[in-house]
Amino acid sequence: MAPNVTSTPTAASIMSRGIVSVDESNSLQDAMQIMTEHHVSGVPVIDEGRRCIGVISTSDIVSFVEADQEALEGTIQRTENWFNPETQKWEESIFSHDMLGEYDLVRVSEAMTSNPLTVTPETPVTVVARRMVDHGIHRVFVVDAQQRLQGVISAFDFVEFVAEG
Repeated sequence: MAPNVTSTPTAASIMSRGIVSVDESNSLQDAMQIMTEHHVSGVPVIDEGRRCIGVISTSDIVSFVEADQEALEGTIQRTENWFNPETQKWEESIFSHDMLGEYDLVRVSEAMTSNPLTVTPETPVTVVARRMVDHGIHRVFVVDAQQRLQGVISAFDFVEFVAEG
């Protein structure tokens, strides 16, 4: 009788392959529109060779806008209420859709986080999870040896993985 061998799940086995991404030359307004349309809070930034060079998230954009608003001393700070489906609560944001129009000329490269955490398709899911926890991030990108984007693993992908047993 052959021994019962269980294989260790890898990044490739739980990653999402339908990747939504932006180019570093896209505007912040473009990035927010793409994230809103696809109901995601962050997307990889790729170059012309599909290499993952960064990540832009809603928190990156909020941080950029907050820093920009603080730099504009004496301006009136505008807020807008919006419904967050994740928390099921109304939240207040320092920027509105109108205000984001002011950031149509700001490129993703100015607000993105460079050198995002990446793993290979062969990385065990336990290692992926530990890296996400250690770095306090919600997503990790799966790349090949040339840093070309292959997939993304979000915290929700782990929830699905556990739920499916």
